[in-house]
Amino acid sequence: MTVVSPMGQRQVSTTRRTLLRLRAALLAATAVALVACLAVFLGVARTADAAADRSVPAILAVYDAQHALRSAHAAAVRNLTDGGLLLGDPGVDYQRQIAGAGQYLTLVAENNAAGDEGTRDIQTVEALLVTYTGLIGRADASYRDASLPALGGAWLRDAASLMDDILGLLDDLLAKQVAVLDEQRDNGWTHRLTPALWLLPLLALGALLVPTQIYLSRRFRRALNLPLLLATAATVGMVALTSLSLQSAADLDQVRRDVAAVRESRQGQFQQVRQEAADALADEVRKRCPGGCARTVAGLRASAAPPSPSAASPSAGAAEADTLTHAARAADSNSVEFVLPLLALGIGVLILAGFQPRLAEYGYRST
Repeated sequence: MTVVSPMGQRQVSTTRRTLLRLRAALLAATAVALVACLAVFLGVARTADAAADRSVPAILAVYDAQHALRSAHAAAVRNLTDGGLLLGDPGVDYQRQIAGAGQYLTLVAENNAAGDEGTRDIQTVEALLVTYTGLIGRADASYRDASLPALGGAWLRDAASLMDDILGLLDDLLAKQVAVLDEQRDNGWTHRLTPALWLLPLLALGALLVPTQIYLSRRFRRALNLPLLLATAATVGMVALTSLSLQSAADLDQVRRDVAAVRESRQGQFQQVRQEAADALADEVRKRCPGGCARTVAGLRASAAPPSPSAASPSAGAAEADTLTHAARAADSNSVEFVLPLLALGIGVLILAGFQPRLAEYGYRST
């Protein structure tokens, strides 16, 4: 109704004021919902991107570097102790694996997610690797001299000890990369209560839209307000799209489980190669020192005891492929960050369109 003051001045009707307030509340709720949805979705997306682009590649590269170094050492020991000196060096496989380990360490450095500590570990490993290859070169030279095979065995033992140190440093580096992945998986954006930050504003918007349509239907005796009905559907669409962040968070959880599976599958490979190298070196020490090195031989064999039987685990290749697949899926935003603002803009336009006829119909009236 139109309200007339005692002085005869025309005032805005109470119905019009109600409509204006409802419209303002709906527009404000839309803006708040958009900000909340974008903040959470982009937060999860950035976290997943960091995991897929840095943490996961770094972790897998460390595993590959460890395997390449173990394989290189086993190849050098096998070749030098089995007469491989006829080839003129510790062996082609040794050279190939050492080169591969260098490439993997470069990948770790490029994707290092552990900051300065990770960088220092990588630099230390690279420096020790130079020393290790020097020891293998000395062992090779000693084996070439028919009078120095025992010295060659001593150089191989030193190289084996240094390789253990290198692999220990890589274990530390790996733990730091995995710790970063754990932080990314468990940070605030992927917390189980985070969805409330975007879901509650969207529910509030929906809770305003539905009563508003009921009010308009009763007040103006119209069964349907199509723009507001479409705005309600768009709100449901925002809920569906933003909920994709939950899937990204779940994929990050799966990535962490995949990394554990990679570790399990790699351990069998590592232990097998390590045992091969330790047994070959133990045989060489026993051959060169048949009477007085029993304790050294026993120590070499004990250092690479066969792993205890365990349930079958997926191959390393399959586990790493699964890890990369889930990491890429977690980081794939499907362009939702662009669709959400368009939906919110559409909701705002539909709210304005839904109220405009009613405001025009029930505006300022003369008495």
